[in-house]
Amino acid sequence: MLDLPRIATAMNASPDPRVLLTLGAEGVSLALWQRGLPDGLAAWLDGLPLEQLPRMRRTLPSAKVADAVRAACREAGATACADALAEEVATIARQATMALAAPMLEVRLSVSAGQPCPKWHVDAVPGRVLCTLRGPGTEFGPMDADGGAQSVHQMARGSVGAFRGALWPGAGLAGIVHRSPPATDGAPRLLLVIDPVDDLGAC
Repeated sequence: MLDLPRIATAMNASPDPRVLLTLGAEGVSLALWQRGLPDGLAAWLDGLPLEQLPRMRRTLPSAKVADAVRAACREAGATACADALAEEVATIARQATMALAAPMLEVRLSVSAGQPCPKWHVDAVPGRVLCTLRGPGTEFGPMDADGGAQSVHQMARGSVGAFRGALWPGAGLAGIVHRSPPATDGAPRLLLVIDPVDDLGAC
């Protein structure tokens, strides 16, 4: 009898950051840390023009993330709350290191004004951590037979989701898909993306 692969379709959600560690539990394809951004930081990010939203793509350990974010803010000319943003991203990176069991991370601050990933998908990485810092949150749902979502849910701004990817090394294939949310009046979105990096520096 053919032994079909198991599909992980469960989600664990909690305001406790330790929930991210359950991504490796049997059947769990998404671990969601339910939280929000500090009001002052959210207001500052909302007030930045598109050209001043910080952008970066760096491979580094979590201990160096805060300095990298500060540098990205300086390059963008956005310094008023750079320390607060740096500490926010560094905190998420520390949790990602544990959730993804990866001492080295690829950390991206990505700015978009449209819907860059409109199709439902599972990322071609072992795992990925996502957090929307400005704009609407990432949409997700359990995968249907056609690779779409059976039902659509949306992460809150500031919440942190650890998703299994297509290259997840443990038992159980990723069974929760996600996509970028539809654009809202052309307003820019700032997304934090964290991927594990292997010993050769490739995701």
